[in-house]
Amino acid sequence: MSFFRAGLQKLASVFRSSNQCGILSKSITNNAPVATQYVSNTASDIITSCNKLIEERSSRNFAIVHLLGKQWRVTDGDLLVVEGYWPPNIGDKITLDKVLLAATKDLSLIGRPIVQPGLVTVTATIISKGLSHTRTHFKKKRRKQFMRINFQRAQQTILRINSVVINNKINEPANNVF
Repeated sequence: MSFFRAGLQKLASVFRSSNQCGILSKSITNNAPVATQYVSNTASDIITSCNKLIEERSSRNFAIVHLLGKQWRVTDGDLLVVEGYWPPNIGDKITLDKVLLAATKDLSLIGRPIVQPGLVTVTATIISKGLSHTRTHFKKKRRKQFMRINFQRAQQTILRINSVVINNKINEPANNVF
């Protein structure tokens, strides 16, 4: 028993040695990479290449937009059918401000939680407002002589996405601040 206790005491002393850090943390700190200037140069190179891709506008942009509690993936010319009451009238042009992600074939801008205001502009036009198709809501209880049929139609608004444009360069102040 004393042999076992002596072994545990030696093991405990190893873990309690200098600066109260164990073997694992010592090995991690000794092998940690040294921060160099190369990391910041790499970040600036990536930003300049992304800005160059934004200027070229070589491919079609798309965005993920938060609208009335749902997320929508939109590109130019898309139609969105949004359910629920919405105040804009037919023909109104609106901008969708809550852009969660904007991307092209070569580039992605991911927001935390939304992309920087003014960096991406998504414009849309209200095409029509009306009611959805009739949905049947049927209730029945077996052997109880109970049956109800209700018909439901929800309000709908149809939007056409006019454009998804990445306006500014990354890490520059916005041109059109609210």
